[in-house]
Amino acid sequence: MGSLEERITAVEAQTDAHTRAIDGLRHDLADFRAEVRTEIADLRRDMTAGDAALRAEVADIRRDMTAGDAALRVEINELRAEMSRRFDIMDQKFLWLAGTQVATLLAVVGVLAGALFR
Repeated sequence: MGSLEERITAVEAQTDAHTRAIDGLRHDLADFRAEVRTEIADLRRDMTAGDAALRAEVADIRRDMTAGDAALRVEINELRAEMSRRFDIMDQKFLWLAGTQVATLLAVVGVLAGALFR
């Protein structure tokens, strides 16, 4: 162990070194805070721009879907009209078929009745 003054000088040297290190850390922390603030501001600006672009894309998609939906509705209505027309034709043909069968049945009954009552 050295004398008291040597020990005090060593402690003062260590204290000065620690003070300089703490001052350096404070400076680094201040720089880091400034950098983080800048990065956060940039991030917010980028997010705002991205949000606007995303909203524009979604609006375009909605417009496209609305136009496609209208075209699809027109096509479905045309198909329904075509199906109704075809069902009307089938109804008419079914009535002709049923009428022919009833006429044939009456003819057969008439022939059988004529043969029975002769």
